[in-house]
Amino acid sequence: MEKVKCAGIETLKERIKVKFKDGEETFFKRYDLKDVKVIKRTKKEEEINVENPEDLKELQKMEKLDKLDKKNEK
Repeated sequence: MEKVKCAGIETLKERIKVKFKDGEETFFKRYDLKDVKVIKRTKKEEEINVENPEDLKELQKMEKLDKLDKKNEK
């Protein structure tokens, strides 16, 4: 079974780096944030350990704007 994990977020470029692990083989791919949909969160947002608090603030801001955009589309 293949495991997928977010390996990094490029906030300003609006891209995400994803780590794929299939058995012993590990590889990374980059995706535009608009092409990514979170299906399941493994941790609660309060428990997320972020190395750079500024990235977390920017991510939360982007998520809030995304929610507002979805409300405006309806």
